[in-house]
Amino acid sequence: MRFLFTSLTSYGSLGPALSMASCLRERGHEVAFVTGPSMAPLLAQAGMQRIPRGPEDGPSFIVELTANPLEQARQVKHIEYALTQFSPDVLVGQAMAFGAVLAGARHKLPTAVIGLAASILPTEASLARMSPAFRAYEVQRLSGTLPYDAFLKDRYARLMESYNLCCEMLWLPKYEGPYSQSPLLGDLHLLQSVQALEGEQEVLPEHTHLVGSCSWDFAAPDPGFDRWLEAARASGEPILYAQPGRVFNSPGFWEQLRAALGHRPVRVATSIGRLDQPLGPVPDNFYVRGHVAQASVLPHAHGVISSSTTAAVLGALTQGLPLLLIPGGGGGEQSDLTLRCLAAGVAVHLRPADVTPESLGQKVDQLLSDEALRQNARGLQQAFARAPGSSGAADLLERLGRERQRLVRTPAPATHSVTEK
Repeated sequence: MRFLFTSLTSYGSLGPALSMASCLRERGHEVAFVTGPSMAPLLAQAGMQRIPRGPEDGPSFIVELTANPLEQARQVKHIEYALTQFSPDVLVGQAMAFGAVLAGARHKLPTAVIGLAASILPTEASLARMSPAFRAYEVQRLSGTLPYDAFLKDRYARLMESYNLCCEMLWLPKYEGPYSQSPLLGDLHLLQSVQALEGEQEVLPEHTHLVGSCSWDFAAPDPGFDRWLEAARASGEPILYAQPGRVFNSPGFWEQLRAALGHRPVRVATSIGRLDQPLGPVPDNFYVRGHVAQASVLPHAHGVISSSTTAAVLGALTQGLPLLLIPGGGGGEQSDLTLRCLAAGVAVHLRPADVTPESLGQKVDQLLSDEALRQNARGLQQAFARAPGSSGAADLLERLGRERQRLVRTPAPATHSVTEK
């Protein structure tokens, strides 16, 4: 079979797609990619084909323009050019990028969607059964704060407004049905989580399948990092991995991180992609690059500091590491994932408005000293180790290619209690 993958222009988006595509290629299937030119070197390194936007290549699948209807329409045009070069049995899209599901609808192709580490779309059941702690959590937006349940509804309405605008442009019917049948999830939704983190499966859409982490190792030779890591390990000081850059409309926290940890007995490997402020002096105990491969540092780390993105959270939990989460207020998965990590007891957190060198330093102290956080993270590590992962996701993609219809999740077997008579 032939599988056409799409990806937003970020490591976190490309990684799971590469991991699944690699599994499929190893089984003898053909795969190709549609994404922006900035991802071409990473695809070439993996030996994967990238189909350009057209005879004249250009930007596409720009992560910063996620959910913009004009960007979604451009994604569709890129995919439709790719269809003239590569005839797939299955389209594979991504959460928050509707190009694949729109193109799939136009060309009657079965479409899968690679999800995040938290379900970001509400269902009638999830709203009805939401815990009081989740319901009371205030999500920060540019326009103010919203309780989490209201935030879910508001974000979904905005996503569907964008989707339906694209449908109008592409002569497709609008969608006005229930949450649980949303077209944004395609015919198969591959959620990168486990029940111990996400919660009960019964409240999820029927075609959402929990596959666990589908990571890809982007590590490349870096003698400078190797020397830094050797010295960090020899020092005996805790090693932390941090991603302090901007996420959508939420500012980064590089200055506070540098001020809080620059003179402490810790070592900090820092990915500064999308940094929204001057780098300034780098403390001696920091290693700073645009991208520090998680696979290189996390096996040696003691904790992770992140804005609560899927790649960082999954990287930490699959290594059994606790997290300090500073979730942004955009429309991504940051608040959803933070709530799940707090409920699982694997994270401490700060709101962006509360981040100061002092508060960040206090939370790092808690991150490193709270043994319960570490034990809970190790428990989730075991749950992720039992998950199907990329191989299981590839099984489902093959099945979608054969059946060419929505893949409904098999209900969990009923449990019956035995009563003494």
